[in-house]
Amino acid sequence: MKQTRFHFKSMTIGLLLISPFCSCVDNERDLFQEPEKLPKEDYFDFNMNQSLAVNIDYGFKEDYAVLFEIFDQNPFVVEEENSSVKKDIEPIYRAATNKQGKFSEDGITIPADITEVWLSSDYLGTASPVKLTIGDDRRISFNQDEYIQSLLAKSAVATSRGTTTNQHKYLDDWTLLPGVDWDQNGRPNNLSAEKNIPPASVLYNIKNVFKKANGIGICQNYPSFFDGTMVSDIPIVKETEVSLVFINSSASWHNTVGYYTYPTGETPTAENIKKILAFPNASPVYKATGVGALVCGDEVKLKYWNEDKKEFEDKFPEGVTIGWCLQGMGFRDKTEKGDTQGDITKGMGIRYSTTILNEPGSDGIKRQRTVSLRDEASNQIVAIGFEDNVDFDYCDATFYVYTSEKNAVDEGVPSLPEGPDGPTDEENYTTYSGILTFEDLWPEQGDYDMNDVMIRYISKVYKSIVTNRVYKIEDKYVPLHRGGYLVNGFGYQLHNISNSDISKVTIDYPSYAQKSRYMTGETETGQSHPTILLFDNLSIFNGKKDTITVTIQVNDVNSKELLPPYNPFIFVESDKSRGKEVHLVKYPPTDKADLSLLGTGKDASRPDEELYYVSVDLMPFALNMPVDEFPIPEESVRIDESYPKFATWVKSDGKQAKDWYKYPKK
Repeated sequence: MKQTRFHFKSMTIGLLLISPFCSCVDNERDLFQEPEKLPKEDYFDFNMNQSLAVNIDYGFKEDYAVLFEIFDQNPFVVEEENSSVKKDIEPIYRAATNKQGKFSEDGITIPADITEVWLSSDYLGTASPVKLTIGDDRRISFNQDEYIQSLLAKSAVATSRGTTTNQHKYLDDWTLLPGVDWDQNGRPNNLSAEKNIPPASVLYNIKNVFKKANGIGICQNYPSFFDGTMVSDIPIVKETEVSLVFINSSASWHNTVGYYTYPTGETPTAENIKKILAFPNASPVYKATGVGALVCGDEVKLKYWNEDKKEFEDKFPEGVTIGWCLQGMGFRDKTEKGDTQGDITKGMGIRYSTTILNEPGSDGIKRQRTVSLRDEASNQIVAIGFEDNVDFDYCDATFYVYTSEKNAVDEGVPSLPEGPDGPTDEENYTTYSGILTFEDLWPEQGDYDMNDVMIRYISKVYKSIVTNRVYKIEDKYVPLHRGGYLVNGFGYQLHNISNSDISKVTIDYPSYAQKSRYMTGETETGQSHPTILLFDNLSIFNGKKDTITVTIQVNDVNSKELLPPYNPFIFVESDKSRGKEVHLVKYPPTDKADLSLLGTGKDASRPDEELYYVSVDLMPFALNMPVDEFPIPEESVRIDESYPKFATWVKSDGKQAKDWYKYPKK
């Protein structure tokens, strides 16, 4: 902010020739020469974001809306217990599809240096995570049907074996259904021709029961399922055909899943049951590590082994109970240790739904390995969640049993709890965050160290599931640094909407702080757009970095009109007056600004052209940095000196060196 340190003299040709930046991108446009008058469009806006169009089609045929998220990195990590666990990171965008799984919108804002993203959703039936590249047209597109077909095609090409039964090795204690084989990735050849997708309500309920959030899962949410009385096997009380349908898997292991039967009421033993293979590799085709084989709705029709006749039958008779088994890490996903990709091996051993059959753990306790829950609405569906190791979230393989006859499953099987009927408004929000930096000597030339006022913001924009329009915004502001000596206030304006578009504003301050003396109501009076002044003097925070929270109820507004940080500004020397506002480049002043200052000093604003807060030397007086961390710039050192790539970024109109802020001068 000190005016005594000028790094370059405007219009000094000799100095420009020896400038270390003269060899940068645009020799016709130097950051430090003072142009006579640039066209409005030639002024760089210093925008560190990019605007994208997003088109997503999950291809659902039922009335099934899902919530999805977009990340700037893979949101999952593999932990020691071999489960894929979601990282504790915020997505850069979140939204809900319509009931056919479609979403399309343009004008979505993300940081400019991002070139690829990960599409993620924990809703059953969605491929996740999927890595997508941002196209030259600034568009993100995803069609799930096409994506899955491309993965299945790769699986078919990779198959070096034929489809003759028993081409792959498998354990002696497993039995195959007649004529069954599978490809190298474990996709079996006896899948039903059509996908068997349950009603949306069933998928919602299964997701709700088996979800895991903040380390809390089914064991904590439903402790009664684990009190020792849970019936995980499925007794059949009416003759019926039975199918096993894949839903999802969050495991990093490649598990093999099968079934067995025994007379209801008897106690099975490992020696008197016949384990029959259903799915060689119970992994989704879009599995992040290794190979996958299945998609939600893939169905295998099970057959009953009649021990007396020594043959398989299409229907399961009354009076038998179906149990389930999982070979932990049983599917060989690559050739090693004498096994070929596609073989079924011992892996980490077998897990049974009949708890008494399981090997005891180190504490001597035999653990429950499955949870089976009956859907009362259909009376034909039982959801099953498998646990393959030690985290006990029962999401390592999720299936459902489908019976051709209603009421064919014993009512003693616990009911599937009902959950929310799809995404809720409170879940449908996107978080925007960044750091605002200001120079306070406007309209005169500052030292451009960009540290006179520094504010962190974290904003949540909530949208209605039904309308996809904004109904609430929650903004948190943290004063980070005061690098100048002037008394400065801070506020922001929702400059794209009118005062009638909001219904209520609530501001929560630290106990020692108070709102601006210039704002007597919920918003500042005399403004044509909602304007909120948070404080008059940055120094009251004294480096405490406490949070001011603003919650605004919005009346159904298009999300394009409410993009954080909106129109932030400082009002300089607020102890003397209110009108000396400094905004981001090309953002308009409020109705309370002193417009006589525009176009004076180093300011090149032309209000008649709606051109504001641009400078004659093409340097900013404010920046919106959409980053989590930005070290406080060194006092009195220009930002283009502190960050050598800054000049390249500006001269290329933001096309090059988009990540300039990652490379401070050493």
